[in-house]
Parts: sequence; structure tokens; C-alpha cells
Amino acid sequence: MADFAVDLLKLTPLKESVVISPLSLVAALSVLERGAGGATKSQIVDALKRSLEIAQQYNDTIAKDFNVTAERLDFRDQGLTVKTVNNFVSEATRQMIPNMLSSDFHKPDMRAFLVNAVYFKGQWATRFDPDITQKDTFHGINGDRQESFMALHALKDCRFTVAHGTQVLALPYKDKEYEFVIFLPEESVKFEEFRANLTSAVMKELLEKAGKEPAGVNVTIPKFKTTSQPRMKQMLQQLGISQLFESGCDLKGVCETEDLFVDDVIHKAVVEVDEEGRELDPLAAKVKGMMFTLRNIYPVFQADHPFVYGVFRGDQPILIGQYC
Repeated sequence: MADFAVDLLKLTPLKESVVISPLSLVAALSVLERGAGGATKSQIVDALKRSLEIAQQYNDTIAKDFNVTAERLDFRDQGLTVKTVNNFVSEATRQMIPNMLSSDFHKPDMRAFLVNAVYFKGQWATRFDPDITQKDTFHGINGDRQESFMALHALKDCRFTVAHGTQVLALPYKDKEYEFVIFLPEESVKFEEFRANLTSAVMKELLEKAGKEPAGVNVTIPKFKTTSQPRMKQMLQQLGISQLFESGCDLKGVCETEDLFVDDVIHKAVVEVDEEGRELDPLAAKVKGMMFTLRNIYPVFQADHPFVYGVFRGDQPILIGQYC
């Protein structure tokens, strides 16, 4: 799935902060793949690569967390379509994404479309102290701007490494099967070059190099919330999935009686990164003056310029994004 995730990320605009949920897309597409045949099926399999095998391993997660379902709608009824989709997404995301479709959404000739929404906000194993969150400069790809930065001093409950001109920091969530991982290039490396050279193999190698329980890392990362709704149909077409969106595609395993094809894929993802966590580590949270006084004793991870990030389970990205 990491291959699919990186392929998708590289199709997003370079100068925008974005987030995508490859696992939820794989979950939805795997349902169609099981009912597809011929070239329609092979295109999905080729684009997703090994992701379908991983989707099988995640069956329980998919059923519980991604709530994949199919429902018939009369798309000629604009109000009913918008209400049904928005209610489903709102309930699935615990009201965090209340309006997936705008009130003017109206495509009466549609046969089918995929709706895919994910809202993620995890609780840190060690939370950041909001009292030391402060404004500082983020050197964005479109110029400098003021951001709120969270900080932890001498953090040990993490994984950290420096390799291939990249700093890697993996922060565990309360559920320690999951980590928030930042891939931060050296300041001298252009983000365009960094993203172009990033592959799933490089990510895997960097994650393997990231050692557990370092002596301590001084961490400074931006507090942010990113909402993305990329042009997913076009992105999937660029990855080779074309027949799925054409009349005459083979989805007979989904519906035998209709010439069924997918008109559109609406994917919306939201990630929120803030101070909240299970507990405050008194050794990791220091007053501002102490942090700067002792900063030179420990490695410094300062995410004040564009980076790639993801929520990982092992070496598989549940979410992947970039902050620019």
C-alpha cells in the first residue's frame, strides 16, 4: 500500500498542503475489484499493486473503521442524494465532516460514484504542553508565514534517525500500533526534489533505521489541521484505472442487470495535529527558557519547512500527506 500511497501523493499539487487516506481508498476499490472482471479488474489490481493483499489483512479494520457500504440512490432527486450522502459521512466521521456534498450537487445522469471520507485526530502517547506552544516562522514553499509550533524537550518515547539527507521522527499514539511519522528534508534540499525522489522503498528504509528510545530529541512541529478533497478520479486515471469510469466496464459482479460504471470518486480527508494526548511527560515539557538553554545537548528536530508525513501502522501508511 505504500507504493500506492506515494504514487497518489506525487499526483497532488506540489505547493499545497494535502492529506490522503490510501487505506480507505483501497478499501473502497477492493470492493469494486471483487465484482469486476476483465480489463476493469486488471487495471485496479495493477494500480493498487500489493495493496489488495494488505486490504485482506485489514478486513476487520476496514469493516470497523472505514464502514464500506453500497446503497442505491435516485440521483435525479438532488435533495435526497445530498442528504443521504452527507448524513452517512457525518455519522461515519462522528460529525467531523458534516457536508461532503454541497447543496448544489446535482448529477441526475450518474450511474454510480464512490464517496470516501476520513477524519483523523489521534491522541499522543506523550502529549505536548499547550502552555509552551508559541508562534514562530514556517518557511513555506510559497513564502514565510507565522504558525503555532508545539514543542517537547528531551523526548524519549519516539523513534528518530537521520539518513539520506532526511530527518525522520516517529511519534507514537496512545494506541501504539500507530505512529505519526514526519520525513523532514534538509533545509538545503528543495521540496520538489525531495518529493520526487521519495519512494515507498526509501520510506521503509528510513523507518527501519529509526531507532527506539533515543537518548532524547528536542521536537518542534507545527500545530495544524489540513482538509483535502483532491481530484481523485483524475488521479486514479493517471495511475491506469480508466475502464472503471467508462460505459461498458465490467462490474457484473456488482450489478448484473445494468451497464454500471463509476462516474466519479469523491475523497475527502481531514487530519488534525494538536497537543492532545494521554498524559504530559514532565521530562519532555519544559518552560520556554529551559528548552532553549538545553537545546544543544540533544538532537534537534525542527519541522519549520515543508515535509511529508503519514500515520503509519508498521511500514504501511494509513494516511499520507505533505505540509507546505
